[in-house]
Amino acid sequence: MTRLTITVPDDLASLIREAGGENVSAWAARQLRDALVREEARMVAEYERTHGDPDWDAERESMA
Repeated sequence: MTRLTITVPDDLASLIREAGGENVSAWAARQLRDALVREEARMVAEYERTHGDPDWDAERESMA
């Protein structure tokens, strides 16, 4: 496990402590992981939109 130290404004730190409850580290790790997954999903969707084969789904369905 790696320890990270971040600096945030006092008002944000209060909100984080309130949201995180007794285990701010676990809460922050979940939030950061979720943000990374959402960003990756957004990038995959954008790639599919710009590079995908629009006929692929129709071809796959015709083979079923």
